[in-house]
Formats: sequence, structure tokens, C-alpha cells
Amino acid sequence: MRPDRSRRRAAPALVAVAIVVGVVLIARPLSAMDVLLVVSVAGLAVIGAHEALTGSRLRDRVVGGVLLVASVVLALQPHWNVRVLVTVFAAVLIGEGLARVRRRRFRSELALGAGLAILGVLALAWPDVTVFVIGVVLGLRLVLFGFPRLGARVPRPLVASLVLVSAVALAGYTVAVTVAAPKPDSFYTAPDEAPRSPGLLLRAEPFTTDVPEGARAWRILYSTTQAGDESTVASALVAVPRERLRARPSVVAWAHGTTGFDRRCAPSLRRTRTIGAGGIEAVHAALDQGWAVVAPDYPGLGTRGVQPYLIGSGEARSVLDAVRAARRIPQLSLSSETVVWGHSQGGHAALWTAMTQPGYAPDVPLAGVAAMSPVSSPATFLRDLQRRPVGTIFVAYALAAYAGTYPDVEPGDHVRASARLPMERIADRCLRSPTSKVSVTEARIMADRFVANSLYEGGLGRRLSENDATGTMEAPVLIAQGESDRVVTLGLQDAYVRERCAAGQSLDYRTYAGRGHGDLLLEGSPFVGELLAWTADRFAGEPTTTTC
Repeated sequence: MRPDRSRRRAAPALVAVAIVVGVVLIARPLSAMDVLLVVSVAGLAVIGAHEALTGSRLRDRVVGGVLLVASVVLALQPHWNVRVLVTVFAAVLIGEGLARVRRRRFRSELALGAGLAILGVLALAWPDVTVFVIGVVLGLRLVLFGFPRLGARVPRPLVASLVLVSAVALAGYTVAVTVAAPKPDSFYTAPDEAPRSPGLLLRAEPFTTDVPEGARAWRILYSTTQAGDESTVASALVAVPRERLRARPSVVAWAHGTTGFDRRCAPSLRRTRTIGAGGIEAVHAALDQGWAVVAPDYPGLGTRGVQPYLIGSGEARSVLDAVRAARRIPQLSLSSETVVWGHSQGGHAALWTAMTQPGYAPDVPLAGVAAMSPVSSPATFLRDLQRRPVGTIFVAYALAAYAGTYPDVEPGDHVRASARLPMERIADRCLRSPTSKVSVTEARIMADRFVANSLYEGGLGRRLSENDATGTMEAPVLIAQGESDRVVTLGLQDAYVRERCAAGQSLDYRTYAGRGHGDLLLEGSPFVGELLAWTADRFAGEPTTTTC
């Protein structure tokens, strides 16, 4: 009797624990994946050891050895285990769904089976979402263990209908966003023979998508150089007022802000807001002034390869080489006078262009560089944003870029295994795409819990610091900052300007009350008029001012 009485006393405690753990796992699904990683590796090791040591046949011992090796490999590379668990989860859904469809006992079972099979396919199409779903499902199972009657009260036909309708709706959404996603065409393909030098015009064709009235535009492919001095190709848009094609107009090189990391995120692939993406009003105003606009996509956007996201030398070289290539368009005759504008990521590119130009492209003299809300210190920028959902997205882009560029940067040193797959898929999505809401949702769920070790130590920390814009800039520099900017903060910029002024750098620093990150360049912003006037003065050779 005593054992039965003890079990009865323990049952409520066990139920309470199951409910609490279930709620925690629903709130923090990555924790569920962490548990499953440990359990699956331990399970493989135990089963493998048992088969290898006790198997009566050679085949059993071989299988045991394979399972032991698999457990060791997955323990050393736990992010592979995440993909295995996602695949197994999808296979279970598909298998269970098809089994129910074959039985066809009731219409509800047929509907439920079809829904489960579709969800299994979607689990493979959205593996990062599946990571969170697995955690939530495990949490719900534990909660229902504590409330067993809760699940029994829901009518089976209703469950089947909800599963099928949800599956069909999600499948429709998946098809819609896949069809709507921009797809780089053959224009962006590098030529078979590697370019001999940077700045060569490899391909050019007229561009007509959302081009401002009164301007003509071209899409170009050109040669440039990555941060590690490897040759690569990049794309750009070039727009010139129609009446000034051969009039040697001065050039504004526009370095755009963050659009994403994947090649589909190139501004030249957009259906709207193409010329001057991220600063459309100011860039169109430049065309109204009679200036030509050269707007590089950056390598890896449109073209294949790794985008130099917040990697200064790669960004800067692509800007300078885009100007070189634009000069070679047969229908144009451009002035050698160039002013660089850049916003956010493009502001980082603009500052690095000023640092890089004298040694890399002396044939592209710069009359001035205007950096708007520049990411002047990538490490500080990411640290400031790390606890915000948008910050997680920027970290994903930076991790992908730095790991793809620097051999001493390994994502596994900084991101927990259960978060590797979500972070990789976040990096694949454009910042303003329909699927960006998925990235934001995942970022909200993870918060800053995706971090295993500090992002600002080791190889990544060193490389981020290397890409601070702390070199000497010979061209006149204007830095503009919105005082209400919550992406690139006023504190970051103030500290950067103080440091550069103390180092002897001459620059003009202006701040704007009430202006945030995205509206500094919008129509009606006082800065737009000031930027145009400052640029006109640079082209006219007027003396510069400094606020240092």
C-alpha cells in the first residue's frame, strides 16, 4: 500500500512540473531544442554502445559502431543535429499524414492526414520555423499531460479542419512569396574569363524600372575587388538627366543602406524605388540638380559571392569601381568630379571610400563624402541593437558576411547550436521582403538568447574593430545624424566624432532634432536641402568648414 500511496502523492507534483516546464518551453522554444540535442546525442550513444558491445551478429555490431560515431560527430557539430531533428520531425508528419490518408476511415481523418502531410513538406521548406515549432509542440505536450481532458474535449472534425485549412493557407503563402521573390537573371552572371583589373565595364543595358522622369538609366556589371584582394564582379545602376548625357555632369555615388545579405536583395532587382534605394528623395533631387547618379548594389547583391556587409574595404572598392565602370558606358561622358553619399551601412561604405580612395583609386578624385547616420563603429552598432529584434537581423547579416570573408570567424563560437539554423535563414531574407516578418518574429522569440559567447571577443570581435572607420580621410567629410535615431544612435556618433576630431581629422558634424534613422533623407527634412547645397559647394571647389 505504501508504494501506491507514494505514487499518488507524487502524481500532482509531477503534473505541476510538467505544466511549468511546458509553459517555459513554449515561451523559450530554443531551450526545448537544446534539451532534444542532448537527449538525441545521449540516446544514440547509449543505443550504439549497447549494440556494439552486446550484438550477436556482425551487422548489429557495425550498426552500433555507426551510431556511436554519429553521436560523436553530432556532439562535436550540434548544429547538424538540429537539421537532423528538423528532418525527422518533417518525416514523421509526412509519414503520419500519408498513413491516415491511406486508411480513409472518416472524412476528418482524411483531412487531418492531408493537413499533416502538407505541414511536413512545409517543415522542410521552413526549417528555421520548424525549430521553434518543435519546441512549442514539446511544450504543449507537457502542458496537456497536466490537463489531459483539455485535448479530449476538442472535437476531432474541428481539429482536422483547422489543421487542413492552416496547412493549405501556409502552403499558399509559401508559394506566393516564392513566386514574388526577385530572381537575378543571367545579367548578373560573371563572365567565364576573370577580369584583368578592377573598374572594368563588363556589361551594360538600358534600365527602365521606376526611373525618375527626365532621366535615362543603365544597369551595369563591372569588376571590383573584395576585402581579401580577390577579384569579383558587382552590379550597379547609373542614372543621368536626359539632356546631360554627353555634358560631363558631376557624379554623385550613392551607397545604399542595408537591404539584406542574400543576392536577391539588390536594389537593382526591385520593382519600385530602384534609383537611390533608401534615400530616394535626396537621390532624385541630385538628378534634378543635373548630376549623374551611380548606385552600386555591392558585391554579393545581385551577383554571386559574399556581400561585404559592414566590411569597409569591400564596400569602398565596389563604390569606387562602380564610378570607374560608369565612365565607360559608351552613351555617356561623365565628369571626373565625384561626391559620395551614403546612409547607414552605406554611410559606413562612404567613410571607408574616403579612406580607401587615395591608395586604391587615385583616378577617382573625391570632391567630398557625405555620410548620413553612418555605422561608423560596427561593434558598437551591433552591441547597441543586440537586444532588439532588428538588431538580431543585423547580427545575422554581419555574422554571415564576416564568416564568409574571414577564416578566423566561426559562427559556432558565438551562436548557440539551436539558433544557428534560424540565424542562417534570417540572413537569407531581405530586410523589406514579405518574409521579413518571419525574421522579426523569430528575433523577438530569441531576443538576445541566441548568443553562446560574446560577439565582441575572439576573431569576430577583432574583425569588427578592424572595420571601424578610423583611417585618415583626405576628402572633405560631412556627417549627419538624427538625434532620435534608434538604429544608429546619437551616442555612437557623438563618440565617434569626438575620437576622430581628437585624432586630427577635419569633418563637419551636424545633428537634427526629431529626426530618426529613416527620415533624415525624406522630403521635408531640413538636411536634404543642406546636403544639396554642401554637394554643390564641393563641386564648385568652395572652402570647407569643420566642427572639430
